[in-house]
Amino acid sequence: MKEMSRLNILDQLKDKIYLIAGDASPRKFYRFKSKKQLLVYCSKDKKNNLVNYSQINNYLNSNKIKAPFTIKKNIKKNYIIIEDFGDNSIKKIIQKKKNKFLYFKKIINELVKLQKIKPNKTLPNYSKKLFINELDLFYQWYLPEFFSLEKIKKIKKKINLILIKDIKQTLKFNKVFVHRDFHIENLILSKGKICLIDNQDAVIGHPVYDLMSLIDDVRINLKKKDQDKIYNYYVAKNKKISKEFNFHFHVLSIQRLLKILGIFLRLYRRDKKKKYLKYLTRTWKLVMLRLNHEKLKDLNDLFNKYFTKDIRKKKWI
Repeated sequence: MKEMSRLNILDQLKDKIYLIAGDASPRKFYRFKSKKQLLVYCSKDKKNNLVNYSQINNYLNSNKIKAPFTIKKNIKKNYIIIEDFGDNSIKKIIQKKKNKFLYFKKIINELVKLQKIKPNKTLPNYSKKLFINELDLFYQWYLPEFFSLEKIKKIKKKINLILIKDIKQTLKFNKVFVHRDFHIENLILSKGKICLIDNQDAVIGHPVYDLMSLIDDVRINLKKKDQDKIYNYYVAKNKKISKEFNFHFHVLSIQRLLKILGIFLRLYRRDKKKKYLKYLTRTWKLVMLRLNHEKLKDLNDLFNKYFTKDIRKKKWI
């Protein structure tokens, strides 16, 4: 018995669990063979990947938003055991359907419900510093593929001069629970209900953020008319929409998409994960779409100057 207690939890349960596809985090997910539970194992940044993950899931459940319930946890031994919603992701469902909008309506209804809960005071605010740190991923990981360090400093200074000023205008609207990675791969349909996963990065932020993450999801090719239809449905469901809402949508989408370019290159170069490279062209298409806003002409001109079609459409593998 003592010998058993010394074994890693993965060794203890090796005949009862099996590894399943994970996400972009350092977490690994193991499904139990005989019960609807997942073992989440992580030895890096346990505060964020296990502690916050568990706490926010339980907080959402307490507010009638379906998230994986924590069944057991042992942070010291690098794991938690959570409820298993299965593999029926909204992405898998939507890819098989002609009328995708019916599912997006359900998602928007759930998002509206999510934004009505009182944000947990322990959640961090989506601050200017956090936005800048995320934006830096673009400069640190993506731009070195194409430019010298001296040129990167110049490009960064010019982009930030405009973009950070616009981001600052959005901060006064930080009032709702923001999932921060609200896209269809993180939404599971279980027993007819939409369930949220990958919740550990939640903050108190702008109501446009999760809407924008859903509509400008780089993992699915939505047509512009369908994006507009989802956006308009959300607006119709919300009576209190500020006049700056649409501009903030464009600004925060650009920031997030640039962050994604940086993260996907980091996953490729540092972590040897190639599967995200296929989304880079789509990411650039969305960046250029959002730069077309009338108030972003100067930023649009900058991007057209520095980021040619050859850069935006580069074949990585």
